[in-house]
Amino acid sequence: GAEVILCPSGSDAEYLPIAIAKALQPDKDIVNGVTQLNEIGAGSEPASTGKFFSKYAPFLGDHGLEHLEGFERVGGVVVSARDKDGNINNASEEMAHFSEKYLGMNSYPIVHGVFGGKTGVRDEIMPGSLDGGDRSLGVIDACQGRFTLEELSQWLEQDSIVLFTSSKFYQAPPFCGAIILPKLIASKLKKAAPPSSMLIDKGLGAFVSDKELPACLDSWKPYLIDKRKNNVGLALRWEAGLSAMEALSEIPDVEKVSMIKSWADTVENMVESNEMLDTFCVERSIVSIRMKKNGGGCLNMSEARDLFRWMSLDVSSALPEASEEEKKSLSTLAFTGQPVSVSESYAIVRIALGSDSLLSYAKDEVKTLEEDQMTVTKIGLIAKYFNTLKSSGF
Repeated sequence: GAEVILCPSGSDAEYLPIAIAKALQPDKDIVNGVTQLNEIGAGSEPASTGKFFSKYAPFLGDHGLEHLEGFERVGGVVVSARDKDGNINNASEEMAHFSEKYLGMNSYPIVHGVFGGKTGVRDEIMPGSLDGGDRSLGVIDACQGRFTLEELSQWLEQDSIVLFTSSKFYQAPPFCGAIILPKLIASKLKKAAPPSSMLIDKGLGAFVSDKELPACLDSWKPYLIDKRKNNVGLALRWEAGLSAMEALSEIPDVEKVSMIKSWADTVENMVESNEMLDTFCVERSIVSIRMKKNGGGCLNMSEARDLFRWMSLDVSSALPEASEEEKKSLSTLAFTGQPVSVSESYAIVRIALGSDSLLSYAKDEVKTLEEDQMTVTKIGLIAKYFNTLKSSGF
């Protein structure tokens, strides 16, 4: 009974709950509460209040606009993922206060919960939609794709809208998003009048066409139909995502969860065994790593960006003082997740298990872990020789 909307990315997906809220409650003020700022996509915050997050839009190009037309009156509250020292904020508690406040003002709150941001951290509560979406809309940002079918079923049973991308865990090309609508919300949208003021070329039409909408939104399609708009790239990217999902579908969730925990425990031990590294956190299939400096402290965001870039290069020639064994690691091209600024004083990089590497782990655990060990070793060596690499001009 669930229905699916396709969209270019997780940030673009934020516009759809706003339009859905307008369709369900056209006469109420819409207020959007978003959590885990800095650990979700950078475009999610402006998109959550109806603003363009880039000077370009898929079907508009360079538009020069601030708001999507029809979205100008959307209010918003944002909760950061962490405080200045890197401690996790209680976003679910903030969202409970947010929801209570705006329900009391007879507004219509859209309440977010994030099920795994960039470091994998999950909000304590995944919000449902009150009275089947009549009083509020619960939105779960599961864009990382690191959840089980049982968890997805639970969210849909509580009438939550789920934001999803296949470009994270399932490793499809970037810009491959979707919004999953629970059965009850879909049935109400089928009967509701379309939010026509939002369904225009400089509004939602800048991101989706009629072709990405499901049957429950048939009434929206006449406003968005345009034979010139064919997002072929989105369709092809989703083919890649579906291929990865199908490849993993033969492994039961319970086995996947067990393999992920075994992998994460082993990689965490690798990190803890390296004198230049420590484990910042482990969340399911993401191991976040903090890099130490020789003179004390840890690499900051600017320095972590340098490390991230050097990981994909052979930097051995810049370090004649390194041992032959170290040069072997430093010459190996390795890849991590992009760095994340988790506090004012330091940043982390991530080693994450994706669908391809999980399948590899299932087939050959030893080989997969050898590759991860090489990655961990290179991170540690770059941290050890950071100052020399920086001064080398690499």
